[in-house]
Amino acid sequence: MSIVREMAAAGPGCAVANGILNAFETTKVKLQLQDPVRPAYSANTSWGVMQQIVREEGFVRGLLTPGLSASLTRSCIYGGYRVGLYSTIRDELLFLQNNNNKSSSDQQRPSSNPKALTNVIVVRIASGMITGGIGAMLTCPLDVVRTRMQADAGLVNKNGIYVTGLRRGQAVRYNSMFSTLISILKEEGLAKGIYRGATVTVARASLLNGAQLASYDTLKKISGRQEGPILHLTCALASGVIAQTVVMPIDTIKSSMMMGNNWGNVLKVLRTNGPFWLYRGYLPACAGQGLIMVLQMPLIEQFRRFLGVEAI
Repeated sequence: MSIVREMAAAGPGCAVANGILNAFETTKVKLQLQDPVRPAYSANTSWGVMQQIVREEGFVRGLLTPGLSASLTRSCIYGGYRVGLYSTIRDELLFLQNNNNKSSSDQQRPSSNPKALTNVIVVRIASGMITGGIGAMLTCPLDVVRTRMQADAGLVNKNGIYVTGLRRGQAVRYNSMFSTLISILKEEGLAKGIYRGATVTVARASLLNGAQLASYDTLKKISGRQEGPILHLTCALASGVIAQTVVMPIDTIKSSMMMGNNWGNVLKVLRTNGPFWLYRGYLPACAGQGLIMVLQMPLIEQFRRFLGVEAI
């Protein structure tokens, strides 16, 4: 079945890209969750945090591997749904739209009819939001695990106490992806534990996926260029920046809630730090999202080609 091949092409592509660029995600999470009153990192900038982590913990241990197992597992499942189902949902919605729209003017090519182009873009956004929401709901527990593991990461002394990172001076809570999942489930339950912040997570994924895939799809179509690596790379980079800009405020709120904060705590932090807090960590997030898409979408397109599936 085509849909199975599409999902099979999307999962590994997403996992490879997210794994390579896990350092940006780690930096973003630590910067978002740093206590402004007692900061763990001397410089409140993305580059400053990365430099201090590398200096204290090393690049691989400090930036590349925190939460990596959860990130790879989540990416395979989430990517399979968010990208793998996109073309099918989009084509079905366009088919229904065309059947319900019988006027000759609306059936013109979208490029020559602004109304038709707008309708197609709306369908692309809706398709991306649907598939992103489904994938996020299924993988929310892994997202919580990844965030906790990245936030907690640091060097540990022989007594099991962190000597670096956000939990400096505190005992180790989590050791592996599975132990983290079980620990959160036992101590905090479903709604307040592994599905904490699920509403925000699903909303974030829906907006991100809708903006990213719709812009990627649209940019490819309006470029008029043939399918190929250069087209995939340029459209992927642009779509990543667009998507992260749209979703950044929800991204920050999501990270905060996954660490145990509720809406009251989030609003208190927002009042204390101002609206720019919502875009804290924007540069590494934007760089990460752009680079992830530059790796992810061309890989997915190549996997689709290898499996005999049409380009997105």
